Amino acid sequence: MSSKVIVVTGTNRGIGLALATQFSKRGDTVIATVRSKAKAIGTPLASLPNVTLVELDADDVTTIDSAVVEIEKIAPEGIDELWNNLGVANLGQNETSVRKIVPADAQKIFQINVIAPIYLSSKLISLLEKRTTKKIVFVSTVASSFGFTKSYSKLLAQLGITYIYGATKSALNMTGLYFHNELNSSGFIVIPIHPGAVQTEMNSKGQIDTEESVTKMLDVVDAVSAKDDFVLRSYDGSVVPW
Repeated sequence: MSSKVIVVTGTNRGIGLALATQFSKRGDTVIATVRSKAKAIGTPLASLPNVTLVELDADDVTTIDSAVVEIEKIAPEGIDELWNNLGVANLGQNETSVRKIVPADAQKIFQINVIAPIYLSSKLISLLEKRTTKKIVFVSTVASSFGFTKSYSKLLAQLGITYIYGATKSALNMTGLYFHNELNSSGFIVIPIHPGAVQTEMNSKGQIDTEESVTKMLDVVDAVSAKDDFVLRSYDGSVVPW
């Protein structure tokens, strides 16, 4: 497999760090976003070969604009893939019940989980057009699925999955469909994907580790072509019902 130029967001820990690590190991050029490059110094991420750090704070649109400018300088000949991994499950206990909706918290989570990734994706279309792979990946969740949530509401509650998290990822999936509808005829491949119940700092009750999740997600994403249907895929290759 020839090397690629890949942008991964939210790489300081968890799934993002595992993605950057595996891309680096297979010889790809990785542009990894972090909230603070200063804080990333001395971390495992900063020591990876073929990895360049770019600052991006999903809660601040101006940093997305500046990150795009930096990415354009790093990869003037284009990028192959964009992995929108960055996200947040909740900001505390206010999002666990529909009886306790805090507008400011809900707005912030939608900003981080929906507006930031779709805005970044939009701004990087021109760089993706310069290469042939043209893949935009949105890391989603089974909690975005109406069918899954109806059938397994108690399980999601036990896992601590909040209503606001599922709602934001549903919005992300829908926006991904619009990206697909507009860009697929130009060879773009837009893929929302469920990474599995991964054990991270954001989810201590996860059932698989980040390495297994990322290894299997890469196999799934590598196999998807522009001719395939737009569906919510799972890391294990199955399709999650909408």
